[in-house]
Amino acid sequence: MKMNRLFLILTVAIATAFTSCKKDDDIVNPEPSIDFKGGANYTATDVTINAGEQILVGFNAAYNVETGEELTNFKLVLTANNVSQTLIDSTLNSESFSTDINITFPEAASARLEATVTDKAGRTDAVSFNITVEEAGVKVVKHSNVQLGSWNDDIGSFYSAKENTIFTVPQAFDNQAKVDLIFYKGVQNANTISAPDDADLATIPSFNIANWTTKNQTRFVLTSMTAAEFDAIGEYYMFTEFEGNAGASKVINLEDGAVVQFRTQDGSYGLIKVVDFSSRGDLGKLDVIIME
Repeated sequence: MKMNRLFLILTVAIATAFTSCKKDDDIVNPEPSIDFKGGANYTATDVTINAGEQILVGFNAAYNVETGEELTNFKLVLTANNVSQTLIDSTLNSESFSTDINITFPEAASARLEATVTDKAGRTDAVSFNITVEEAGVKVVKHSNVQLGSWNDDIGSFYSAKENTIFTVPQAFDNQAKVDLIFYKGVQNANTISAPDDADLATIPSFNIANWTTKNQTRFVLTSMTAAEFDAIGEYYMFTEFEGNAGASKVINLEDGAVVQFRTQDGSYGLIKVVDFSSRGDLGKLDVIIME
């Protein structure tokens, strides 16, 4: 009877000993952990943004308390259009890690952001999400070195921005609905770009505007944009609507480098950059951008 009791005690003791010596291989989830930070300012799930926009992403990582293996590395990789870039590659020796990062996407792309944390045993955990970057604004076309004459020049003064067509006085009369703007050098207002419906055009008899039956109401706003900023515009542009500003039927006293925003009768927006009004007083050379 004493022998049986002793054997039972030894069996329980041995079983207890084996249980207390649990190995890492016996741990169900021995990996470290990493999670996105939440909150209104953070992006943590698949998102669609416009080119030029920025997102804030935050991460919290921690070692596995059961294994006791501290963190050794944090890596953040952005893959955009199949090209990968390492944004962060930090060596660690700690139980936890936390970081924030602002990421700007300058152009359209299909991207994936992935963060990985590694511990001393080489175990990893990762989180990721997808970013769809769309072009900001609308698609535009650019017409360079558009030359417009003044008064009844051999080079026409009348311009269709949509068609990128220049009309002389007789041609403009036959295409009134297509004319968006008119260039002339006035006695008082110097270099002027005008809408066909501007009242001052009646003072230029050679234009024959008084006999037009269709006078498009193009409107203009002189901007603070520089010539370099105009030149940097690519295939897409975000136009600012004429909010609180109906625009003017003409812009006057224009000089080289000035940038004017316009809106056509049909609501299409565009920009005009004055390239050269100086070398010849009655000839205007412009660059024009307009919604496609």
